[in-house]
Amino acid sequence: MFGRTFNGLVIVFWMIAMTWLLAEKVIPPMLGGDPPDYASALEPEVRAALPDAWKIRWEGRTVGYSASRVETCPTGELDRLTFVEFEDLPLEAILSEMLGPVAAVVKPLLQNSRGIDLDMVVATRMTFDTDRRLSRFDTNIDLSGFQDFLKLEGTVQEDGKLEIVAQLSSGSFGSGQTFKHSVQLPPEALVEGSLSPRPQLKDLYIGQKWTIPVFRSFPPNSPVQILQAEVEKHDIIMWGSGDIETMLVTYRTEAGSGVQATRDPISREWIRPKDGAVLRQQVRFSGLELTFERENEGAIDPRIDKLDELQQRLWSN
Repeated sequence: MFGRTFNGLVIVFWMIAMTWLLAEKVIPPMLGGDPPDYASALEPEVRAALPDAWKIRWEGRTVGYSASRVETCPTGELDRLTFVEFEDLPLEAILSEMLGPVAAVVKPLLQNSRGIDLDMVVATRMTFDTDRRLSRFDTNIDLSGFQDFLKLEGTVQEDGKLEIVAQLSSGSFGSGQTFKHSVQLPPEALVEGSLSPRPQLKDLYIGQKWTIPVFRSFPPNSPVQILQAEVEKHDIIMWGSGDIETMLVTYRTEAGSGVQATRDPISREWIRPKDGAVLRQQVRFSGLELTFERENEGAIDPRIDKLDELQQRLWSN
């Protein structure tokens, strides 16, 4: 189907998977200011409760759907289960926007990819120990109906190093190659789920500021980036059937963090004050801006059932 594009696709999906796992998600203890309660996002949910669900928009159109929930294991550990479904992703545009300058290296491998649209499902289980620290994760990527195109497994070692193994399918897309990667997590790191926004952020007030050290696994040799977070103002947004008052939280790169500082936010969150629910999030990465819009519980997409289907298929044992 993809002919000589296979090698390029391997690079693309490995980079995307690793980037979305760790980019802006590895958050060690706050370095200053008055941080909110990030740990509240790991509170286990009642089994009967609906998962947190999101529509994903890009350039004014809906390109996907995401859902996640947290469950308690018999061992006392927590599992955060997430799936993201992208529809008709234009491959060339994703290369240009998500990989930035690296796309110039990958594109020559994808000369036959023009006009190809891809459907992709990314399912992730992240397991946290009884101290609510990440202990392991596994991610499974289905591509255009082809199940298990790429599998990733990660385990946190006693020294804090995250060891990652990626296994490509041995089916018609490839020859079963294995890739290995390791990342030294900062001490006491709080790691949140991949691709899906954090569902909740409590204890906010206008003018609140704090700093967050952020590690990006891509591009290679990235330094730890320091972000300045601020609850800027009350903001009215359209959500559900009416206007909702929210608190706008912005994240900017901070001068002196080893990267070029900018006053343009790299991420925004609109949060409902009464319960800390994140209703909308915009994320900018390498020029690509995705908007996650939380689904109203009165109009939940039927695709929410896919989380149960994936759990049964991938994590029933």
